[in-house]
Amino acid sequence: MRHHIVRILGLSAAVFVLASTAQAQGKGHEKGKVPPGLAKKPGQMPPGQYKKRYGTSEGADVLGGVLRRRGYSVLRVVPTGDSRYVYYRLRDGSERRAIVSPGTDRLVFRNVPASLLQEVLAALY
Repeated sequence: MRHHIVRILGLSAAVFVLASTAQAQGKGHEKGKVPPGLAKKPGQMPPGQYKKRYGTSEGADVLGGVLRRRGYSVLRVVPTGDSRYVYYRLRDGSERRAIVSPGTDRLVFRNVPASLLQEVLAALY
């Protein structure tokens, strides 16, 4: 009889512990595992992480790095007002100019091949 009571008490304690941990995990109210201060932020991320602001010089550096990794020669980067001109040479020897300009939310890249642009944007944002 005593063994039976100990067993019931042990089982009750285990159920109590499991119920209390399950209840504690549910305090986020459908927000998942996001801290309460970030639950209402866009993307549930800190403001500095959600909306990274890069200058045109950082954008030109990233573009130059992608161009070099892809086998292009970066000739020069020229600041022009708020923009940056990135001059590079194609494999056939012709010279091209890409333009990095500030935008409202993100940098704007012009005269950049689509496959390179995707890689640049992935590296920045």
